[in-house]
Amino acid sequence: MNKRVTPGSVARAVLVFLVVLVASGLFVYILVSSFKPLKEIMARARFFPQEPTLDNFRKLFQTITSNKNFPRYLGNSILVSVCSAAASCVISSLAAYGFSRHVYFGKNALLNSMLFLYVFPTIILQVPLYKSFSALGLVDNYLSLIISYAGLTTPFCTWILVSFFNRVPRALEEASYVDGATKFQALIHIVIPVAVPGLIMVLAYSFITAWGEYMFASILIRSNLNRTVTQALVDFTADQYVEWGMLLAGSVVVLVPVLAMFLPVAKNFIKGFTAGAVKE
Repeated sequence: MNKRVTPGSVARAVLVFLVVLVASGLFVYILVSSFKPLKEIMARARFFPQEPTLDNFRKLFQTITSNKNFPRYLGNSILVSVCSAAASCVISSLAAYGFSRHVYFGKNALLNSMLFLYVFPTIILQVPLYKSFSALGLVDNYLSLIISYAGLTTPFCTWILVSFFNRVPRALEEASYVDGATKFQALIHIVIPVAVPGLIMVLAYSFITAWGEYMFASILIRSNLNRTVTQALVDFTADQYVEWGMLLAGSVVVLVPVLAMFLPVAKNFIKGFTAGAVKE
């Protein structure tokens, strides 16, 4: 059955196309500009570089000073993002399994309230987080970022994983109980292997969130050596001078892992949203 074409559907299609065009156009501009020498970047005469060069990337990775050490910052971000993604995945898996397999009063309200938390801007957490981690002696420590990012992503990851766990037939778990398995063993050996697409999506979402976060890093990390890549990009801008070449090259380096992780799991994001949080 053919869908009827209406002015509203055409307008929505055009709007989506324009949004995708602008978003992809900005990325392409940053990508091609990162290969331009400084004179072409400042001139802005042509879209594509006339004299392509890798100098911007070379300077990005070879400029090692007390205030600039991009390779070190890149390693810091990888460490923090991987650890926070792993922590978020473990915690959200256990929470989602409880929501999916147990029935109790207020379960749906509690689950949906996790999304309600995202209505409030995260900037209101700056002061209490800083005071809490300062009291624990964790300021300028990677652990403070890992805890913050895991706490930031776990509610949404839990909400998404519930829909994936709901699709796992309970008969598989019941059969494992007959063989003497515990609930934790059933989760590890039965539910999680079947829900691997959801776990991959959760890992990607948690990693991307931690990878691109700047606000918490700016208040919790003080020393130059412990900075993340988002803080490094800010360092390339100053009041009177902007290091455009390294800024563009650094932006490309930061964007590539995000695209590489998001594109393969994009379909799983859609499945997670359309399946619904709770399905009895």
